[in-house]
Formats: sequence, structure tokens, C-alpha cells
Amino acid sequence: MARHLPLLDANQRRMFDQPPVFNQPQRQLFFALPDWATRFLDTLLAPHSRGGFVLQVGYFKATGRFFPIDRFLAADQTYVQQRYHLGAVEWARYDKVTRFYHREQILQQFGVPPFEQVEAAVRQQVTHFARQQMNPVAVFHSAADYIRAHRWEVPTYAALAGFVTEAFRTVEQQLITQLAHHLTPAVRQQLDTLFTTEEDAPAHSHRPYRLTTLKRSLELMRPTAIRANVQDYAVLQTLFSQVYPMVQALDLSEEVVRYYARYVERTQVFQVQQQADKKYLMVLCFVVYQYYQVGDLLTETLLQAVQTHRNAAQRETQERVYRQQQDSAGQLRQVLEGVVSHGAALARLEEIAFSFARTNEEKVTALLAWLQTPAVADFAQLGHTAQQLRKGGGGSRIGPYYQVVEERSRALQRRLGEILRTVAYEGAADSPLAQALAQYRARDGQVSAQPPTTFLKAAERAALAQAESPVSLYKALLAGHVADHLKAGKLNLAHSLRYRPFDTYLLEAATWEQQRDALLAQTDLVHLREPGPWLTEWQAKLATAFARTCERLDAGTNPGVRARANGRPRFLTPARPLDGDAPVARPLFPGPGLISLHEVLHTVNQQCRFTDCLTHWSPRNRPARPAERVFFAGVMAYGCNLGLTRMAHATKHVAQSALENTVNWYFSLENLRQANDAVIALTGKLPVSRLFQRHPEAVHTSSDGQKYYVAVDSIHATHSYKYFGQEKGIVSYGFLDDRHRLFYSTTFSSSEREAAYLVDGLLHNDVVESTIHSTDTHGFTEVNFALTALLGIEFAPRIQSFQDQQLYAFAGMDVPDLTAYGLAPVKYIDHTLIEAQWDTLPRLVVSLKQKHVTASTLLRRLNSYSQQHPVYLALRELGRVVRTEFLLRYMDDQSLRKRIDDQLDKLESTHTFARAVFYGQNGQIPYAGKEEQQLADVCKRLVQNTIVCWNCLYLNQYLFQAPAAERQALADAIAASSPVSWQHINLHGEFDFSDDALKDSLRFDVEALLAFNWEHTANLPD
Repeated sequence: MARHLPLLDANQRRMFDQPPVFNQPQRQLFFALPDWATRFLDTLLAPHSRGGFVLQVGYFKATGRFFPIDRFLAADQTYVQQRYHLGAVEWARYDKVTRFYHREQILQQFGVPPFEQVEAAVRQQVTHFARQQMNPVAVFHSAADYIRAHRWEVPTYAALAGFVTEAFRTVEQQLITQLAHHLTPAVRQQLDTLFTTEEDAPAHSHRPYRLTTLKRSLELMRPTAIRANVQDYAVLQTLFSQVYPMVQALDLSEEVVRYYARYVERTQVFQVQQQADKKYLMVLCFVVYQYYQVGDLLTETLLQAVQTHRNAAQRETQERVYRQQQDSAGQLRQVLEGVVSHGAALARLEEIAFSFARTNEEKVTALLAWLQTPAVADFAQLGHTAQQLRKGGGGSRIGPYYQVVEERSRALQRRLGEILRTVAYEGAADSPLAQALAQYRARDGQVSAQPPTTFLKAAERAALAQAESPVSLYKALLAGHVADHLKAGKLNLAHSLRYRPFDTYLLEAATWEQQRDALLAQTDLVHLREPGPWLTEWQAKLATAFARTCERLDAGTNPGVRARANGRPRFLTPARPLDGDAPVARPLFPGPGLISLHEVLHTVNQQCRFTDCLTHWSPRNRPARPAERVFFAGVMAYGCNLGLTRMAHATKHVAQSALENTVNWYFSLENLRQANDAVIALTGKLPVSRLFQRHPEAVHTSSDGQKYYVAVDSIHATHSYKYFGQEKGIVSYGFLDDRHRLFYSTTFSSSEREAAYLVDGLLHNDVVESTIHSTDTHGFTEVNFALTALLGIEFAPRIQSFQDQQLYAFAGMDVPDLTAYGLAPVKYIDHTLIEAQWDTLPRLVVSLKQKHVTASTLLRRLNSYSQQHPVYLALRELGRVVRTEFLLRYMDDQSLRKRIDDQLDKLESTHTFARAVFYGQNGQIPYAGKEEQQLADVCKRLVQNTIVCWNCLYLNQYLFQAPAAERQALADAIAASSPVSWQHINLHGEFDFSDDALKDSLRFDVEALLAFNWEHTANLPD
């Protein structure tokens, strides 16, 4: 066994253990000595001692570490020699004894304890990290950050890696030992069955291991796929009930469970089976995590099936109503014509009956003759038509909508019947729906003669009483109410990742109570300790905004306002220049298609080593690392939407098996996001990237969604008639900063609102720290205004008809009469509602900043509660304050509106860029699974970021090599352009028409082929 886990590769280890590489301004900053160091330097006589001391002070200020003489950088040595007039220095004489003496002095003066004093605390914290998250590389970095945050001396890589290795081995051994104590023979036997097949025979592709069949869920909406998922869920449910008490006894965190589960997903069954007793820990975690995932998948199936059923029922109802209206019009015309004709005949009979010129016999004869005419028979038939008109045309006693719901119920039951019987959704004990659902499950889906109907609406109960098939209608209505209650948070799935009760996603209440102040300090949220000062500050901001905006409207000094004919203000934003008015752009990039995408990836990787972020999933016994070209092929296969098979067939140097194995073990969302971070960090370091930043004092970011058609059946794709017609698709929601760096993206169904994912991108990246963020109207909610304000980020969306938005103020504020400006009168917020929930609001924000939960997960549950959850109400009230202050500034500041428009224009330009990169398979996503959809999205973003980075490298070199007299004009041209340019990149590859490419081509002997009679030779004996 290796001495240490291979946490970092050789290059990363060298970077960790060597001093930082400074530029000239950084050398001036870090090698400037404080007063105490200057006094100490004066006591040193030998040049090597003086120079070594200055270097150690500078390196310690930058890294919190000390370095031996062989790690000193020559450029730093030269700088220190010149700045401190050391003359010739024999650096080799700076020995270990002197270094340790200087270390002691520096630590003492900076008030930093040496590592040996805090070693026990570091070891304890590393062990805690190891128990919480089973990614050793993440634990290593978390431990280093923990040490720096506490202002302790940072150890060497070997020392820290040793702690991490020891912690993981200790924790894992403890878990295995504890599990062996809790693992009963019956449970062990149940887990062992997962390593067998359905038949007592060796496994193969048609007879897989039971564990293999549970690995991959079918993320499809087909009834057969749903039925297979339900069957898997039932198997997992049985296993889960047996192993979950052990998970609780072992106190396994969700991260640990996820790590081992994903490891099992990636490995072959025999590889898991060879892990001796450890295999039970791995399989146990897999069962738990897969049970959560399949339960969420079935819940998502239920929600989407109900919505599809409702949409179809509404469409068919509208069609029926339209047809009935057409039929009714014809029937009404027929009845009216019959009545008019019959009335005319009756008038003639009346005339005959009262005629004195006719005898009674003649009158009777005329009456009998008329009664035998076809007109009388036709009139008799109008009674049935009139009865249909009285019933509304269709003859249904319960109305067309519920009739359609009843008729379509069987199709819905084929999808949802087993889900409702199998998945145990929980609600309040006094909930009528929860009671009805419990009875439904207890009777195995059979509906009694008098089923519980308290949860139904009055109209639904009336329809049920008159239905031809009340059981079918009842089941459809039950499914609909279950879906509504799941969305509303009134029903939950206790063992789930996405549908648990809201409070379970926050930091534990006991932890928050004990560590509240410390957690607020760690997340830089101390200002949220008490509501009073923070709300007072916002009240002052709001009062200032009201006063300034109204004063400038009164004085007519706001240049972006014009009066409408009705007296209401019209707020103007400077128009964009027309293409014809813009100056001719200076060509900045090479000619079309001259640079291959492979070259772009290789060049950028040489500078930032983004492929180093693609680490093997297993920290132990890692195989030889694949060649860089295999990583590039995988990124292009997903990022350009070519697929692994097509990519492997298109190249001679990457085997399909090697490509698939690399993607399986090295590609994860976390790894690929880190690779993106490495690329955008390099882009941000390039001086030329600052030319695209319009306001250097702020980091202006934006986010927007882009729709993609999904070419296969997928549960994660939903209808969007505007974009897909009758087909389905997903949204790729991307984030961009003002330097054109795409720093985050995610995917979700097209029916979800984008606003729930806004905070994810602002928090879940380690490079771009946004100070102001913009979206279009679809990203704006009052909750987002509140959360961004609590996080210290200005939210500045572009809101349509913003002057029609309702404005709010604190009670007691002196607010101008807004009706005088054609605006709606102000309303007042509920100040006490915010204060009543104040302890929960910081807890929520700390949970987000510590990445305890994603904002999208939290907001989906919180928004589902709608008007009823007090935290939602408090955030809404707070968001109204923040939104009002922003809207007043938005009205008053024309330049702010222009900045927001410009940033959103940058983001919109990347949509065309994304389409160009994601060109394979007509830009249609061919993956049904959520993970592969997200892998494709993040690889697409990685390709885009590498192209932007290459462009910035090229422009930086272009500017560097330009004559000094031309640099300013060139810089201005670059600033007026964009690094989002790809015409010079060959995204599609190239054909090889060289003679060398033909050397292995087949040689056809056409004459022999023409003379060959295969029918004759087929009859000859062998």
C-alpha cells in the first residue's frame, strides 16, 4: 500500500511545496518588511542570513509557510539582493539551524502558532472532514483552508497528506468495524444476494448481477420503464428498511453515502466483491443513495405524468366544447327552423278550423292529412334535439372536463398506480389527503365503495357522484391532489434528496443554536446577527432612494425621463448603435478555420493544466493516467455533442474502450466544474481580459437560460410549445461575468422557472465573486431580491414595465405621493413578520454559503409552500424592500439601465456561440439521463471557456508584440470587440486528403470481381 493517498499529482505537489511566483508589484508588496522585521534585520550581519530572513518573511506573508534554501526562486533572490543592498550572497550557507531560528522569530512576531502546537487540532479537524466528505482531495484542500483561516502555520504537502491518509484509513476502518458489529447474518445474506444472478448461473449481459440491475434507473416516461423503476424501488425499499438503522448507528453523512454509492455505480460488480468486508459498507451506501434517487425519480414521474394528463384533458375539453358549440349551433338552427315551419302549419290549420266555408268532415280530413305529412314526423324528432340542448349539447351529467379526466384515467393509472401504492408519501396526521392515500396504499390500490372524499373540492365531489365510472375518476383526482400537495410541501418524501420537508435542508437546529456566532463569523455574515441595525440601514437606503428619485422627477433633471401624453413618466435607455453607424471593426483574429479545436484545448491546458482537475474517482490504487488527448476527446465528445462512439470512430489515436473508461472514472460534474474554474482563472489573470470590464470597481455578472430540444424520451424534458412545439426540451442556465467568462451552468426541465437557480451560480463557483448580478424578467422574484441582499450581492434585473411595479415602504416613513407621478400608491411591509423569522433567515443563508444545500433545492421546496410558509413570507417582505430601493434607482439612473442592458447583451451573444460549439446531432440532446445531460452542458461550457481563454491569450500576445506607438489604438480596438469569437476555430475537424492517408486503402481488382460468379461457387463442394 502506498505511504500516502495520491491526493495531488507531481506537478500539483511541486506547486504546493514551492514559494509563490510573484510579479514585480507583488515582490514590492510582500518583501516590504514591517517595523519589527526591519529592526531584526539590522541585527543580522551575514548577507545570506539577511537575505534568507527577508525571503522567509515575504513567503510567509503570502503563504503562511517556510521554505528551504533549495526552493528559493532566483528572481526573488535577485530582487532582495538589490533592494536590501546585500551584495554577493552565498545562499548555500543559509542552513537549517538559521532557518528554524528565523521561523521562530517570524511566527512569534506575527502571532502565529507553529504547526507542531496545533497538530492535534488539525488532526481532529481532518478526521472530522473525512467523516463528512469522502473525497480525499477535497478533504486535503479543506484542511489547508481551515489552517489558513485559523492563522496557523501551513505544513508541507507530505505532512498534511499524511494526516489525510491516516484519517481516511482510520475512519474507514472504524466504519468497517462498527458495521461488522451491527451487521446481522440476515442482513449480510440480503446484501450478498446482490452479488448473485436471478438464476444459479454465471452472470453475462443477458443475466446480470442483481446489483447491476439496480445501478441504472430508467429516466423515461414509458409505462414499461416506470414499472421497472417501481420494481427496483420495491427491492431497494426492502433492503433500505434493513440497512438504514445501521446508517444511523454509524452516523454516515450524506456526502459519505454519496461517495461510496457513486463508486459502486462506476465499478464492475466483481471489483466491489473483492473488497472483503469493505464491500458491505459500499453496498449499504449504494442501497441508501439509490433508494433516495429512485424515490425522487418516481416522484418526478408522478408530477410530470399528472401535469401531462391535465394538459391533455384541458386540450380535449376545449376541443369537445368547441365541437359541441358547433353541433349546438346546428341543432338550435334545426329546432328554430322546425318551430317556425310548424308554427306556419298550425296557423293554416287554425284558419281551416275557424273557416265557416268548410264542414266539420272537411276540417277533420284536412287535419288528418296534415298529421300524416313528413313535416309532422320531423317536428316530433326535434324533441330529442331540444333535450340535448337543455343538457348543454354533450349529454354529460358531470361536465366535459371531468368526463375527459374520467376517460383518460386508465392511461394515467398505468403510469402512476404502482407509484402511489409503493412510494410512502407522508403528510400531517390530520391531513384528509394523507389519510386517503394511506387507505389507498393499505388496500393495494383498490377503492372502496365509499372512499374518503374530504380532500376533494366540492365540484370534484359532485362530479364523482354523477360519474359513470367513479373509481376511475377518483383515482385520477387522487393522483392530482397528491401532485399538488407534493408541490405545496404538504406531502413529503422523508428519505429523499429533493422532496424532504424544508427544515431538513438547513443546518441542524442544535448545531445552529450552539455555534451561531461562530458560523456567522466564518461566513462573513456577522452583520446579520440582529435584525434591527440591518433593517434600519435598509430603511435609510429606501428613504434616500425615494427622496432622490422624486426630487429629480420634480426638477426635471433626470435626462432619461420623458412625459407621456397622459402625464405618466416614460423612462428611456440609450439605444444601441445601428450596425451601419458602428465603426469598421479591426480584424484581430486569424483567418477562418485556421486553428483546430484540439490545438485550442492543448494550448490552454499547457498554461493552466485544467486536465489535472479531472482526477480518478478512486483515491486508492489509481491506474496509469490516460494521455491528454483522451481527455480532450472526451470533452469534445460531450461538449460538441458528438457522442463517445462517434468521437472514437472519427479518430485513429483514441480507442473507444479507453475513451469510455476515461469518461467513467475521470469525468464528474465536480471535476469538470473545477476544470472550468482553472480555465476562467487563467483568463482573469490575463491583462487583456480587463479591457472588457466596463466598471473595474465592480464584478457585473448575468445569467440566462437557453432551450435545447431533447431527441429521446426523457423524464427530465418537458413541453414548451413556444420553443419545441409538441416536443420536449430542457434549459441550460448559464452565468457570465463582464470579462466574458462562463463561470457556472446547470440544466433543468423547460417547465421550471429559472429564478430558482439564480443563487446557485453566485455561490457554487470558486473564481468569480459577483458584486452585481443581472437577469431578464424571468429571473426576478422578491425572494431572490431578499437572498442576494442577505448575501451582500446587488441584484439588478431588467424588468419589463418596471414603472408598473408596486412599491413598498416601512410603516411610518415619509413617502412622497406617487400618484402625482402616475405611479401606484405605496404599500407598507410587515416589519414584524421579518423580525419574527430573523433567526431562521441567517441560518438559511449560512446553509447556502457553506454549501450545505444548493439554493435551487432549498427554493424549490420553499417556493412550493407558497403563501403558507412563514420563512417564505418573511423573505417576500424583505425582498419587497430591496426591490423597491432598486426600482427607484433603476428609474433614476439611466446609466444603470444601460449597464444592465450591456451585460445582458454579452450573455445573449454567448447563445449563438453555444449553438456553434454544440453542433453535433443538429444541436439536439441525445441523453435521457440527468447526469449525462449535465455532463454535456458542463463540457460545452468548458469548450467555450477554452476558446475565450485562447482568444485572450492571442490578443494579449498581439498587444504585447505591437509597436509601442500602436498599442493604445490596438487596446481600444480590443476593448470595443469581444473574445467570444469562433470563426477562426475549426470546430468540425478536417479531412485528410494527403497521399499518406491513402497508403492503407483497399486495392480492388475490378476485373476479377466482375468475373466472379458467386452462385456457381456456392454450389461447389468444400
